[in-house]
Amino acid sequence: MGKKNTIHRLQRKAQDLEKERRAFLRKLPNLLRPYEGQFVAIYQGRAVGHHEDDEELAQRMYEKLGDALFYIAKVEQQPTIWGIPSPEVPA
Repeated sequence: MGKKNTIHRLQRKAQDLEKERRAFLRKLPNLLRPYEGQFVAIYQGRAVGHHEDDEELAQRMYEKLGDALFYIAKVEQQPTIWGIPSPEVPA
């Protein structure tokens, strides 16, 4: 497999993941009532699972879907913003 094919496949996966992210954002208002505070998995534009622990949900989705691409996000009215400090590089 050539470098071009690898790049094309990665670009395609990024586009597919973005589609799932947009599906999550469209569905978010309807997901708030039943799943607020939980994580939801989106596959092919549909919510296919939920759990309060994202790692447990991911494991369930891998068992259910294999290595298919899916998107997991927390259902919340205001998204959590994580501040991650930059590592210090010694001089």
